[in-house]
Amino acid sequence: MKYLTLILKISLYILLVLTVFMLFSSKTSLFGMRSFVVVSGSMEPAIRLGSIVLTESETNYKTGDIVSFNNNAGQTVTHRIMEIKTSPGGQSFILKGDANNTADGEEVKKREVIGEVFLTIPYLGRVVAFLRTLPGFLFLIIIPSVIFIGWEIINIKREMEKEIEKKIRRKMADL
Repeated sequence: MKYLTLILKISLYILLVLTVFMLFSSKTSLFGMRSFVVVSGSMEPAIRLGSIVLTESETNYKTGDIVSFNNNAGQTVTHRIMEIKTSPGGQSFILKGDANNTADGEEVKKREVIGEVFLTIPYLGRVVAFLRTLPGFLFLIIIPSVIFIGWEIINIKREMEKEIEKKIRRKMADL
């Protein structure tokens, strides 16, 4: 029974972590960090398709840094800085995906950069992407609910057995 308890607790903690990633992914900043799901293979092998990247805003970026930014289509892209250009309007970057043959077509201004990637979690993004779907959301709610209800039923059954056993002992003692 101890192993079952341990497995249930670990499962719930994993679901909690996935929920946090799902809730805070890309939309909000948590302690200055943002997370994004990688939806293309443009940065492979450094960052695998389906990974989660955590970014943190920096004041000084350098050539070779991997950064996330929003492109003109409104998509979040994570690529490597290949060149830094300085003009009276400020810094801009030439970016390129490691798996791409050419650099991105547009220069990215420093103010458009969301942050530098400081942590990559391979494949977890696939789970988060699934949890954002209706079946995934139901899975996120139903599985923990079933685990919790099942656990409570087991606890209630144990308590009832203890009470029955106490009553039997009292009756036996009265005889």
